[in-house]
Amino acid sequence: MATSKKLEIIYYNGQPDGVRSVRRHLSTITTYVIPRPLLSEAKKISGITRPGIYYLINENDENKIAQIYIGQTRNGVTRLDDHNRSKDFWNKAIVFLADNKTFSLDMISGLEEYAIIKAHEAKRYKVENSVKPKYEIDEYDLPSIEEVYDEIQFVMATLGYKMNNAKKNEDQREVLHTTRNGITAYGVYTGDKFEVLEDSEVDMKTKCLEWQKIQLQRQNALKNGEIVEKNGKYILKVSVSFSSPSAAAAFILGHNANGWISWKNKDGKTLDEIYRK
Repeated sequence: MATSKKLEIIYYNGQPDGVRSVRRHLSTITTYVIPRPLLSEAKKISGITRPGIYYLINENDENKIAQIYIGQTRNGVTRLDDHNRSKDFWNKAIVFLADNKTFSLDMISGLEEYAIIKAHEAKRYKVENSVKPKYEIDEYDLPSIEEVYDEIQFVMATLGYKMNNAKKNEDQREVLHTTRNGITAYGVYTGDKFEVLEDSEVDMKTKCLEWQKIQLQRQNALKNGEIVEKNGKYILKVSVSFSSPSAAAAFILGHNANGWISWKNKDGKTLDEIYRK
């Protein structure tokens, strides 16, 4: 049986999209969500100079992570001043700060490296950390680091940001496929979102004229290297989440399609047959 978790949220300016903190009951870690324009406002919060790690993210128009950078801080959000001057891509910071005595310097360095490794493994977005930290995680620290990262991953998910590798979770969900015009793509449906998995083929030869937003997303994915050409076919190199099965089908097939019929399981049953009938 799953364990219940209780989260407490403080909205410092009373706005849902302003500076806010998130804390799990009995946890020693506090999460701060800071829109970039409100960084100076966040500095006024008591206790926000503690050590921890942070994520700088660039959200696209659908509030999904397009780019991410991960770093460590020994003085809380003050560390973000340097990035505010030197990095242009990010529009929001999510900072995980521990109680003063919770994180040793080795723990912070190990957690930073572990989070960067997991971000690259997830293949969900562009990771701006091109250089791996020169730090070796001690085997005795690893269990604690994994435990803290699990909490980070949980809190990020409650904020709407999935951090796990979608493809590695295939065995927990039924994998669907769609095949048309010589291309094959794979995806999973959660009941809320439809996720097209990495290594799916994309029909880039057909322009998605009916879904201009989807067509722009396809073009940007090709430009950013999220879709690459290989042996005459276009391959998706990251997992991409959509609000509906039809939007996912349009992204793959390049034209308007009923996703409830286009996506099928290994037995040939459509998504409509599986979930609606």
